[in-house]
Amino acid sequence: MKNLKSIWFLSFLLIAVLFLVVVYPGIETLQGIPFTFLWVFKILVFVAFFSIVLFLLIEIKHLTRKIRTIQETIKSEGTGDRSDESLKGLGLKTSVDPEKNYQEMTQQILSLAQSSLVAQTVFIYFYSDADDEYILQEFLTSLNVDLKPSFHAANSIFNKFHQSAVPRIFSDELLKNGQIPYYRKNPRVGTIMLVPIFLKKGTFLGLLGMDSISKEAWSDDDTKLAKAFVELYSQIIWQTDVIDKQLTQMKFFDDICKMSNESSLGIDLLDLYKKAGAIIKKFYNFDKMTLATFKEEESRELHIEYVEGLEADYSIGHLIPIDGSLFQKVVDNSQTLSLPDYEQAGIQYRFRPDDLPLFPFRSCLGVPLDFGRKRFGGILLESFKVNNFAIEEAETLSFLGKNLSEIISRIRVHQIMKELALIDGLTGIYNQRAFKERFTTEIERCRRFKTSMTLFVLDLDNFKRINDTHGHLFGDFLLKKTASIIQSSVRSIDIACRCGGEEFAVILVNADKRSCLTSAERIRSNIQNFSFDKDKISEKITVSIGISEYQIDGNDLQTIFSAAGNAMYQSKRAGGNRVTMYKPN
Repeated sequence: MKNLKSIWFLSFLLIAVLFLVVVYPGIETLQGIPFTFLWVFKILVFVAFFSIVLFLLIEIKHLTRKIRTIQETIKSEGTGDRSDESLKGLGLKTSVDPEKNYQEMTQQILSLAQSSLVAQTVFIYFYSDADDEYILQEFLTSLNVDLKPSFHAANSIFNKFHQSAVPRIFSDELLKNGQIPYYRKNPRVGTIMLVPIFLKKGTFLGLLGMDSISKEAWSDDDTKLAKAFVELYSQIIWQTDVIDKQLTQMKFFDDICKMSNESSLGIDLLDLYKKAGAIIKKFYNFDKMTLATFKEEESRELHIEYVEGLEADYSIGHLIPIDGSLFQKVVDNSQTLSLPDYEQAGIQYRFRPDDLPLFPFRSCLGVPLDFGRKRFGGILLESFKVNNFAIEEAETLSFLGKNLSEIISRIRVHQIMKELALIDGLTGIYNQRAFKERFTTEIERCRRFKTSMTLFVLDLDNFKRINDTHGHLFGDFLLKKTASIIQSSVRSIDIACRCGGEEFAVILVNADKRSCLTSAERIRSNIQNFSFDKDKISEKITVSIGISEYQIDGNDLQTIFSAAGNAMYQSKRAGGNRVTMYKPN
């Protein structure tokens, strides 16, 4: 194409020059040019002209060919195979190229491994025993680097890896110069994990590897998840000739990847379970799916969090005893459970005694939900048919369970950190930030359900004297005890908070301020009568309380809090140790 443009340019240039020579022979600049030289220019202009005509014909021929190709493509798309249309209707890709499908699925697994294990580069190398060489198959990296197409294992961390063939983690101390041979130019690497890949007959094929900038990125528990990726990759190698199964699995992995990437730390667990249930319902045939988790770590009961299919026997909210149930085999052993026939397996009951005759379930497939040493629960699929679940389905469901477990682990850690951020470090009750969040939530609830809500604002009388006389340590002790007295003096559904210093607040839900006068007096009396004794110091203290009510005294946080605060200061002006309901001037 570049040569064609050059010829066009040269032809136009020759025509322009010769045009000047022939048309304007009297120009002073051109006088004195020999006649023979002018004829040479004339010949060149004819050559240039015919060159232009020739290349125009060639371009027209190419354009005609392109139009013909487009027309044939449109015609073939309009009369395409109905089976392709049905596959498109199912949302599946219609490619029947096993190599292409293999590459796409490998990329899916690498993407899952990278996102799940937070790796900067993930790669797959096959091993050549003859040359003691590793050959690159696929890789995924977040860095601006390239990986070598092959490298020798000698004098590197890969040396004799094929002989031991067990997962290994290499830390920063072991990664010396030359020990990382797969990069063209080595970036900063703190940890490398290598997991062997085997064929079904036990032959060492290669490895799945990943690295991270962190020096302590992974532990031995993370190798379990990495091994799950390897097991799936081994299955893909053997199943490249089964196109339908590959397409289904690829969509399955894609959905899991989306679930993992789209599940933010703030997602509600029920919404997460619905996402997982939708994926399972899409790819598995079952009559009932039960997802159950522990409410407490040491509990021997599972709480049903989500159900798909039949709900007439057990549904969301039911408690299932572990001992003797199908979940015991899943949770206690932390293994996949596959029972092709309940009768042959001698199963007496599913979850509780005598529940099996009620509904004719005949087979099940279950996987645990755990991450490291933490047990979360399990997923159980049941069918009315015998031998309903294949071996391959057990492996893929286990993979989904591992990814779901990791997401649950992240969410629970986030929830714990969030709760800690909302708790006052001294008193153990909610802090001011939590008070604002809960108060706003309760206002919305009152608006929705047309209910009432009352607010107490409390302030300890003459607290500065306690700090000045006995010091801040005793003052902190008194604040802790006061918070405990306030919390024990109200209902369990009421919300006690420390707003700062010696000021507290209590949100009383579904209650008007007149009916709450008794509770306010109980708090005042309990604090007045309590003796604060510590380190041979004994003190008494009183509290001033102001009361306001939603809608009557205001419709937002600032107005209602200000009203209760004004009533509390009215109590203080009256001498303290009293309760005052807010009354507008």
